[in-house]
Amino acid sequence: MSHLRGRLSIRTIITLSIASITIVFMLSTGTMLFNIFTDAVTENAYISTKEIVNQVNLNLGYYFSDILYVANYVKNLARSPNSLSSGYLKENIRVILDSRKDMVSLLLFSKLGEILLNSSDIDVKSAPVIASQSWFQRAQNAQGNFTFNGPYIQNIYEAQYPWVISYSQEIRYETESGSESGILVIDMNFSTISELCRQTKLGTSGYIFLIDSEGGIVYHPRQQLINSGILTEDLATINDHVFGSYTDLYQSQDRLTIIDTVNHSRWRIVGIAFIDEIIARRKDFASLYVLVSIIGTITTLGVARLISNKVSSPIKRLDNLMRKVEAGDFDVVTTVEGSREVAHLSHTFNLMVTRIKELTTDIIHEQEQKRKMEFDALQAKINPHFLYNTLDSVVWLAEQGNTEDVVKMVTALARLFRISISKGREVITVGEELEHAQNYLYIQQMRYKDKFDFSITVPEELQNCPTIKLITQPIVENAIYHGIKYLQEPGHIWISVRAVDSSIAITIKDNGVGIRKDILDRILSDEFHQEQTNGDGHGIGVRNIHERIRLTYGTGYGLVLESELDCGTTVTIRIPKSAPIHPIKGVVSK
Repeated sequence: MSHLRGRLSIRTIITLSIASITIVFMLSTGTMLFNIFTDAVTENAYISTKEIVNQVNLNLGYYFSDILYVANYVKNLARSPNSLSSGYLKENIRVILDSRKDMVSLLLFSKLGEILLNSSDIDVKSAPVIASQSWFQRAQNAQGNFTFNGPYIQNIYEAQYPWVISYSQEIRYETESGSESGILVIDMNFSTISELCRQTKLGTSGYIFLIDSEGGIVYHPRQQLINSGILTEDLATINDHVFGSYTDLYQSQDRLTIIDTVNHSRWRIVGIAFIDEIIARRKDFASLYVLVSIIGTITTLGVARLISNKVSSPIKRLDNLMRKVEAGDFDVVTTVEGSREVAHLSHTFNLMVTRIKELTTDIIHEQEQKRKMEFDALQAKINPHFLYNTLDSVVWLAEQGNTEDVVKMVTALARLFRISISKGREVITVGEELEHAQNYLYIQQMRYKDKFDFSITVPEELQNCPTIKLITQPIVENAIYHGIKYLQEPGHIWISVRAVDSSIAITIKDNGVGIRKDILDRILSDEFHQEQTNGDGHGIGVRNIHERIRLTYGTGYGLVLESELDCGTTVTIRIPKSAPIHPIKGVVSK
């Protein structure tokens, strides 16, 4: 056998050579293309978002430009002699209002608030009421410049209070006695402007709102939430930027804020887009890149394996001889020359044949032992990452001088191990099993502050009923890492025990993200177990607990899973109800 040492197998050499060269080239090229494409997609998303805001701004500018056009038209008519007294101006105004459904009213008042021109036949309020209103006073103080006011409830007509935005300006008009000054006001329906902004979406959750020259909100799609205090906007930062764009973190969300000035007004338009949505296509590319890389790697390994098998065909001859042995022909003796594998297999083949009969019994026994050991290993398994993170948390708490929490966490960890070991016993009480889960939850709760809470309810009469150990903690672990971990708000885990006929039902319920129906329907099946064994392993622990219970108590017992996306998951463990047993000495339930 010494002449075989140091040799590499043909299949290993060929497989490693082809696979390494191909995979390195594929990954390096794919990474370069991925970076180019994702950078381009992200840049286009930013540009597209800004263009949407600009387009809305243009539409608002066009709208205000129309209002200014109407105002200028009215001002020009007012300068014509006798335009007010002849009714010519009022007639033209009514024509304008009939063609513009967005305009509520157009009026002209004297500087004392007396009505000079009314587009409607409805009586207006008294001059003192008119003169006291903000739009009137702002126009008087604007030195001939126009102002936009609102939105606000119009208080001009009797018994009419529409929600409007108003244009107001001090203008000159002609009378028989000469030129006079008056206040022109044009009221526009606020819904027209709100519709221009409401119909625009920046991604799925992004939005546009307007602020006035003083930094107050004119329009916001979530105005009711802002008024009630449920939602706030970062107006201080926005008002610090006259125009342009910037990104910041506000209320735990990365946002792109775009600010621009609305033409013909002193208002500003603000667009809020969320970075996660802007780069969503980048995430899609990343998923595609990972998928292609996995498929490419698997394909490369398959091709390399195919070629290596072709080269190592002499092994097939030995395989044919071994098949005869599998069929019961133990008289086969051969010597096959070839590579290291062939020489080694040929050397050991004859020894194998002579010992096959006695090994058959040993193999059967070993397989039974192996299966039992696998279940024992599952019972005794403590996730190394969990242990490391727990000890790391203990060190951190100690460094902070939080000795009380250090004692609590170490005590919980000690109890966790004590019940896991349970003096070698396979069967413990229901109370001990749930104390083990409680200690695990307590440790995780201390590690993830404010991430979740839990409650455990066990009737006194079921405390000492027997159960196989370590069937609850793995399910609780799944609830944390696959359900509650992805919640934005705090989660909750409910554990309850109840008697159902002649059995005991242990229910573990969480309000996590839930499980897709196609996975839920297959998670306990042999097919799904085999897929996950060859994949990422998700769901293996649940399946093994189900099989342990069935092997111990029969096929009438096991797990029942219920779940709904975004609502949570409920796992019910069903075991038989038996006569109470004594708890393990040294384990004290809380």
